Amino acid sequence: MRRIRSKSVEPKTVDSSSASSDEDSVMSVQNQFTSSTDNADDMMNFYLIIHMQSLILLLKQTLCSECNNYWNGSASIKQRDGLYMHIEFMCSNCRFITHLHSSPQIPNTRRREINIRLEIGGILCGLSHGGVMKFLGALNLPPPVQEQRYSEAQQFIWNYVTKAQEESMTAAVEEAIVEGGGMRELTVSGDGAWPTRGYSSVHGIAALCSTTSHPKVLDVTWSSKKCSKCQGAESLRYANPDLFLIFQENHDCQLNYAGSSGGMEKEMIHEMFCRSLPKYNIKYTSYIGDGDAKVHKYLVDNPSYSDVNIKKIEDTNHFAKRMLTRIMKIKKENANKILSDGKRFSGKGRMTDAQAVKFKIYFAKAIRENKTDLNKLYQRSWAIFKHHYSTDEQPMHEWCDLRWCKYLQATANGEKFNHHSQKIFCFKKKKRVKTSQAAAATTTSISSSESDNENFHTVNEENFDDISHDLTIFEQMESDQDEYDDNNDYEPGGDD
Repeated sequence: MRRIRSKSVEPKTVDSSSASSDEDSVMSVQNQFTSSTDNADDMMNFYLIIHMQSLILLLKQTLCSECNNYWNGSASIKQRDGLYMHIEFMCSNCRFITHLHSSPQIPNTRRREINIRLEIGGILCGLSHGGVMKFLGALNLPPPVQEQRYSEAQQFIWNYVTKAQEESMTAAVEEAIVEGGGMRELTVSGDGAWPTRGYSSVHGIAALCSTTSHPKVLDVTWSSKKCSKCQGAESLRYANPDLFLIFQENHDCQLNYAGSSGGMEKEMIHEMFCRSLPKYNIKYTSYIGDGDAKVHKYLVDNPSYSDVNIKKIEDTNHFAKRMLTRIMKIKKENANKILSDGKRFSGKGRMTDAQAVKFKIYFAKAIRENKTDLNKLYQRSWAIFKHHYSTDEQPMHEWCDLRWCKYLQATANGEKFNHHSQKIFCFKKKKRVKTSQAAAATTTSISSSESDNENFHTVNEENFDDISHDLTIFEQMESDQDEYDDNNDYEPGGDD
């Protein structure tokens, strides 16, 4: 293997027009493989962690292009800047020097790409300069750039991220306008989150997303109840009042909220509504929330536009979850109560968690399938209850669907169907829940777009527990059902 004679080796893409023989070779490769040349180049565009001794051993197996002898020289670090290194390899026979730059330089700057990537990784992983230094030390890698330069690079990155963020959100707004037929009045979904669980977080974030076929983020904002820089500068207040005054005048304070943590979301959503006109020249006329009435009430009480009455649209998942919550509450209140049939409300063959989750899923599915037809929505919602409430003496399957109702299927085939009515005592308790929820479903505008907004936020421990709980219930569903569960045959589909 012969080394390429070059005084400087920089990582770069191959120039396909260098020579005709190279062009022919590239064309033959293109004919053999389906991937393009650009994709092939991208596959080699990455970094490797290689021990220095391994690199020197590799060089000793190559021939020096100057003296044509096996290379047997020395390596020295000419320059180091964080993870970037400029290394010189000198042949001991002819003293020929080859230069290696371990990372390319970012155009129009003096920064090296590898250092910027390291700082982006540190930000994404929540590592400070000290944390990054410990991590690199454990890998036996050179330390990062000095802390001051590290902070400067973070600001450099932040400027580019902010610019890209604004361009992306502006493009998303224009895309929503085009999909809406040119109307500059949009329906948006909103949601807020805290970095920590509970109602004691000092920071909060919120986002508004479009409700197009491919929802995208339109606007984001944040709230903070404290400023770490202000807290750190408190020691100057009495030690050096003049310096403290200068700090206050030039400091970009992060403190922008003074209320309770629970009220952050409504304030942030309202802020984004108010700036939609000056920022994008649009109005948000309908809001899809997560079932929290405080946000919509705050938007109505503090109107962002003088000529728009913001409409509230319910999220299907949260709307159905309310019914699950109320059923579970009834189950808990009547856990040890003996019903008129001499049995308890809950337990095997009675009201289980799996049954409650099934009712939630069926209700959400009924809403999604019939949200454009209120009469059918009302009937399909009640069909879930009536199907399970039916007895041999009083079958109530007039609103059921032949696709899933075994009673209608048996009747159509001229067969007899036996209801198992042991659960009738449990369903009497749930009837009042179904009455209110079915009535609300027919008088409320419902959408499923809120889930897209929630997916934008990182899955936190709380909603991960909810997901895990639902999955666990489904895994136990078969074991929770007994011989009387033949009547539980409503299967219109899952909760997507």
